[in-house]
Amino acid sequence: MMTINKTIKNKFAKIAEKIKNAKSIAIFAHTSYDPDGLGSMYGLAYFLEKQGKNVDKFVDSKICPTDAKFFDISQLCDEITRDYDLMIMVDTANVERLGKYASAFAKHNNTIKLDHHVGYHTCAKIEVVLPLSSCCEVILAYIESLGKKPDKITATYLFGGLLTDTDCFSTDTITAVSFQNACKLIECGADNVKATSMLVKSQSQAQYNLSKIVADKCEIHGDVYISSLTLKDYKKAGAQLNEDGNISNKLIYLEGINISCLIKQRQINVFSCSFRGRVGTDVSVIANKLGGGGHKLAAGAVIKGSEKSVKALVLKTIRENR
Repeated sequence: MMTINKTIKNKFAKIAEKIKNAKSIAIFAHTSYDPDGLGSMYGLAYFLEKQGKNVDKFVDSKICPTDAKFFDISQLCDEITRDYDLMIMVDTANVERLGKYASAFAKHNNTIKLDHHVGYHTCAKIEVVLPLSSCCEVILAYIESLGKKPDKITATYLFGGLLTDTDCFSTDTITAVSFQNACKLIECGADNVKATSMLVKSQSQAQYNLSKIVADKCEIHGDVYISSLTLKDYKKAGAQLNEDGNISNKLIYLEGINISCLIKQRQINVFSCSFRGRVGTDVSVIANKLGGGGHKLAAGAVIKGSEKSVKALVLKTIRENR
């Protein structure tokens, strides 16, 4: 069982008071989204809505069709069109990762950060960062601090985030607490079959096409696997941006590879880099050097430049920081 110390309990109490006094709340997940960020946002939002709160959800990313079957994207807001009493960012290490919403969050005088990425600078008025295997577990900890349990819908969102951020309970961030939290969510009614089938075992034809392109463009430098997807590649595959699914996770499966990077173009001269590593490596160091962040075995960064220059910079940074 994870022990929540007095300081965290006091912060959770302050957060509860802030939420109690807020009539309108905006919740943000990070750009280059993942199901943990969305699960944290959707799970917390649904929980607060059940408490009678008016909540809007924001993420500066297009959600791929397979994930959109799990997360109802019609609930997402695109533009901030009103003043909110409170803003909350989840699963986001620094405010820059909010993308086009970063400025609005940074300027707001009533902000909260709930996250599991430790070691980053303060960027909200109240912050709770717990070293758990997923941010969805931080949301669960907050709900439990109120003496409450998530309902079935909230639990399913949170379970989906926990499942995917641990790569089906296979990463080095997993502890006994991770499994205990998974058990709690299932006991609360989480639909683990739905989460697994939609978020893990689902692949569109476009995602399959992207996988083939990634394999065709791969470069192996010693124990480093690097590949890339350009806007033209997405078009050729009939895929939307962010429809690369969990391709990044699979590159590291190749025998003899200890570090992998998938470079994904997001707009002209802007690339999102997804790093993966095997036990014994720390790709978060590489991502940090490139202005990003993450965990030892899974991290990311956004880099400006051409496909060729970004690839060269990534390889240089890997060589110098491992």
